[in-house]
Amino acid sequence: MMKKERIITVAIMVGLFGGLVGGPIASLADYSASPYDRFKLFIIPEFVGFICLGLMVYFGKSKKRVAKTRDEIGELCFYQ
Repeated sequence: MMKKERIITVAIMVGLFGGLVGGPIASLADYSASPYDRFKLFIIPEFVGFICLGLMVYFGKSKKRVAKTRDEIGELCFYQ
């Protein structure tokens, strides 16, 4: 289970930084392209970055929810 979480975390981080940092750099590097091509080169990685950001927030909230549930179960077992 831990290996799966690590793979998901690495994939999200690569997508996040690749999309939000790599897209603008790539569009600036291709300065001889048409404005439409530069926009496509900029906007597609941005979408990938924001999707990864959303996944990161989602998985963070679900981890907190699982941890809270485990704490509540532990407290119930402790007090019985």
